[in-house]
Amino acid sequence: MERNLKYTLYFLVCVAIFFALVKVFGGSFSSNQATAFEWEKTVNVYFAYNGPKEESDCTYVVPFPRTILNAETLGPGALGALLEGPILNELEMNRGLSSAIPENVLIQKFEIKDKVAFVDFNSSLNEGVAGSCRVLAIRSQIENTLNSLPDIDSVVISVNGQTEGILEP
Repeated sequence: MERNLKYTLYFLVCVAIFFALVKVFGGSFSSNQATAFEWEKTVNVYFAYNGPKEESDCTYVVPFPRTILNAETLGPGALGALLEGPILNELEMNRGLSSAIPENVLIQKFEIKDKVAFVDFNSSLNEGVAGSCRVLAIRSQIENTLNSLPDIDSVVISVNGQTEGILEP
């Protein structure tokens, strides 16, 4: 009987030490745990706002936060969110919100060199785009979205590898 009492006390002491360690270390014994903030990042994407503003300012855009997957560079994710356009709750909250960017625009290449983002789009970026105001709005949406990221200071936009005459009023 004395032997069983000895093992029972030993077991209870081990359990007490285990719970004390869990309390001290907060249940985290590994530093390799992934959390949501490591996988996702919030960035601002900019949409045209046709509400009360100065009539002559075609470049007026409004930032909206979007959660994207955190990658080595945030640019492609931010541009992807921009190309999706405004989502329903943003449209309900802000009448007059729109995207000047045509539908079916795709990113063909994205590269950052010396804090300059080089973005190549497919030909859909130019299709049906008429008027200097719309061209300025498209350029403003793209540039403001990318320039709001920490590793980008300026943007070069191309379509099918050509930069001349692209989104110029």
